[in-house]
Amino acid sequence: MSTSYSQPSVPSLYLETHSSNGNNNENNNSTTPELPSELLSLCLASYANWGDLAKLACVQKSWSNIVMDTANQSSTSQWELAMALLNGDCGLEETPKRAVQILKALSNIAIDESTGKPLTIPEENNSKIIASEETSAMRKIAECYLEGTGVPQDAAVAVSWMETAYYIGNDSDAAHEMAVIYEYGRHGVEIDVVAAAEWFERSAKLGNVESMVELGLCLELGAGVEQNDEEALDWYTKAANLGCATGKFSVGEIFEEARGVPQSDAEACLWYYSAAMDGCQDSKIALRRLYAIARIVVPGVTAILNE
Repeated sequence: MSTSYSQPSVPSLYLETHSSNGNNNENNNSTTPELPSELLSLCLASYANWGDLAKLACVQKSWSNIVMDTANQSSTSQWELAMALLNGDCGLEETPKRAVQILKALSNIAIDESTGKPLTIPEENNSKIIASEETSAMRKIAECYLEGTGVPQDAAVAVSWMETAYYIGNDSDAAHEMAVIYEYGRHGVEIDVVAAAEWFERSAKLGNVESMVELGLCLELGAGVEQNDEEALDWYTKAANLGCATGKFSVGEIFEEARGVPQSDAEACLWYYSAAMDGCQDSKIALRRLYAIARIVVPGVTAILNE
């Protein structure tokens, strides 16, 4: 997954306040002009990346901490430095172990050093408000433990971080990932369709469109929850109204097959057409199957089927 980076902003007057103690020597008699520290900082802010700052740290002992001093100015800077180290971007070598250390500091929660798990006890409906980067850090730490990137692979630790990202940060993506882990039994975690449905519901209620569709499917099939066509249609429709092609296709199927609603090929065609416009190939197949009705209900259907 690609990451976009902004220019790291060196603290104001950093180069002046961290000047070398060895400046007052015979080299000061050189005719080579020195740039003011304000101008140097401006140049760094305009052109330097994290790799440039890392090189600068090697030039002068008093600048040895310039990378972390710059990163520590904001959670966004800490996040971007961690991603650069994790991916080997911005002129830095790939250093996942250091990246995870920065992410743990960014998460801003107590950690059990013996296990790597967060010490914070997750609670449903936690009202604590935290920065988005802190939540992203928790989720990224979980991914690192799942994949063994920068830390030993450990699914139990990963799950605890992912749960914390949801409970503390209301992170819908973390909840969705938890659902997928339980749905497919990934990373050594046992398949648990009930837990999967519960996590899809948590994620869906936070607005995750993928989880809305998955929850709709759970309700439609009775997988991990009591079968309920009406609720399934409700979640499919919510996803469809947010532009999800799969949601639109699923609503179309429900009307075509009369699952909890009066059968209506015409209504189905309208939903299939909308999904097809978004690139859904299954919807194009459905429109060809119902072409006799589709060409009446949706005048432009022939054109999209010929694409």
